[in-house]
Amino acid sequence: MPDIFFQPQLWSAVFVGLLVTVVLTVTSMMLGLAVGTGVAVARVHGGPVASALASGYVFVLRGVPLLILLFLFYYGLPRVAWLRGTWFWDLVLVSPFRTAVFVLSLNNSAYLAEIVRGGLLSVKRGLIEAGRAVGMGAFLCFRRIEAPIALRAILGNLGNETISVMKASAITSVITVHDLMGGPWVVGNLFLDPFTPLLVVGAFYLVLVAIIDFSVGRMQSWLHTSGRVEMRR
Repeated sequence: MPDIFFQPQLWSAVFVGLLVTVVLTVTSMMLGLAVGTGVAVARVHGGPVASALASGYVFVLRGVPLLILLFLFYYGLPRVAWLRGTWFWDLVLVSPFRTAVFVLSLNNSAYLAEIVRGGLLSVKRGLIEAGRAVGMGAFLCFRRIEAPIALRAILGNLGNETISVMKASAITSVITVHDLMGGPWVVGNLFLDPFTPLLVVGAFYLVLVAIIDFSVGRMQSWLHTSGRVEMRR
C-alpha cells in the first residue's frame, strides 16, 4: 500500500481525474438544468400535447438506468453507419468524454425537470395573478416572480442533485473516461493494488461533497437574507 501511495502516477491520475469529474459535473448540471427547466415549464404551463410529451420524456429517462444509456450511446449508436459524418457524431459520439457529458446531461435533465416543476408548483397562484394584474406578461411574470421564488424552494434539492451527478459520473469510467474514478483505478491495476486508489478517491469525493454542501448553504443564506431585504423595501 505505501508503495503506490507515494507514486507520482497515482497523484497525477487523481488530479487529472478530479478536473475531469468537476468539468463533467458542472457541464452536465448546466445543460441538464437548461433542458430540465424547459421540460418543467412545458409540464406546468404547456398545453395537453406539450405536457404529455414532457411527461413521457421524464418517464423514459428516469426509468432507463444510466449504465444502459452510456452503453447505448457509446457502443450501440456508433454501429449505425448513417450517423457517421453527421453533426450528432461530431458533437456527441466522437469521444468518450463528449458521450459522457451528453448522457449525463440527458439523464440529469429528467430529474431536474421534476425538481424545477416542484418549485414552480410551490409558487402561490395569487402572486402570479397579482403580477398579471399590474401588466406583466407571461415571460416577465415568470422571470420576476415565479423563477426567483422557485429557486429559493429548490436550491437544496439542486445541491443534492449536483452531488448525485458528481457520484454518478464515476460510472463513465466504463466507457474509458479517465475521471476521478477511472484514472486512479487504471494505476491501481498497474501496481496490482486497487485498494489504495479507492481509498484516495473516496476521500476526494468526500471533500467535493463538503464543498458542494458548504456552497449551497451559503447561497441559501444569501437568498434568505436578500429576500428579507426585499420584503422590507
